[in-house]
Amino acid sequence: MRLEWLIIDGYNLLHKVEELSVLLHRDMELARHKLVRMLEATAHRMAPQTTIVFDGREQGQDAALTSKHLEIFFSPGKHTADTVIERLVAKFPTPGKILVVTSDRAEADTVLSDGAQVMSCSEFLAQCNADARKTTGKQIRPGQNPKLGDLFPDGM
Repeated sequence: MRLEWLIIDGYNLLHKVEELSVLLHRDMELARHKLVRMLEATAHRMAPQTTIVFDGREQGQDAALTSKHLEIFFSPGKHTADTVIERLVAKFPTPGKILVVTSDRAEADTVLSDGAQVMSCSEFLAQCNADARKTTGKQIRPGQNPKLGDLFPDGM
């Protein structure tokens, strides 16, 4: 079954990328920006619609955080990203065509019970790295831009 929507638990995933987790404590905004850039190619390939949901109560909105291929959403008021994700899944007419990326076990159980599919953050990051290797021939670190030599390695 072809996915229609990829929903990512933003901070849950961000904490699974060591470099970004460390950066998060110094510069939350930059950590979010690097995560979004890291996800764009893989997310766009996996589903035509992708939404990253961050807890808005932690640091408010980030108007500068935009993406051509991804919808970025901050949970409103006292709601958590988990609550927003659960509501998105519950209201979607075909939840089986949604893939939620989270390693939060309770969140995974809730969206699974509504019919969505779940992928752990580790599995999703492995997919991102595999896509980066296919594109560049090398593993790309979060926030790292490929160089011309990465795109056209020797012998090609």
